[in-house]
Amino acid sequence: MEDLSLHILDIVENSLRSGARRVEILVSEDVEGDRLALEIRDDGSGMDPEDCARAGDPFFTTKPGRRIGLGLALLAQAAREAEGEFHVSSAPGAGTTVRATFRRGHPDRKPLGDMAATLRTLVVANPKVDLIYEHRRGAQTSRLDTRRVKQP
Repeated sequence: MEDLSLHILDIVENSLRSGARRVEILVSEDVEGDRLALEIRDDGSGMDPEDCARAGDPFFTTKPGRRIGLGLALLAQAAREAEGEFHVSSAPGAGTTVRATFRRGHPDRKPLGDMAATLRTLVVANPKVDLIYEHRRGAQTSRLDTRRVKQP
């Protein structure tokens, strides 16, 4: 994957396959601290501790009929290449959180990419999913929230 927005798209698609009805995406840029962080949280089915521990392994997937699961492994590699870290936390019935950090100014950090196109794809293809996106850069925050107002 050439940019981080495509990694985000892949992770959110995994969330939706796991039954998520709500997905939160946070992109946080700390210019002074030279850090970029991505966090994707969902309310999907979650993973047991064994599957969670193997989530970044390219030879592990929970997708039926597949032998490899490159998405999370490639994001983990991208984070490490840019002096960052990667972590997955999950529990059955409690959803999953994927977090990747990067040294923002590292020459090998992938660009963020076209987040507008990624969000548009997710919103149009999944109208019944509550999608919350927040991008923080210093004191500036951009936010997209597709939660529907619940009717009584």
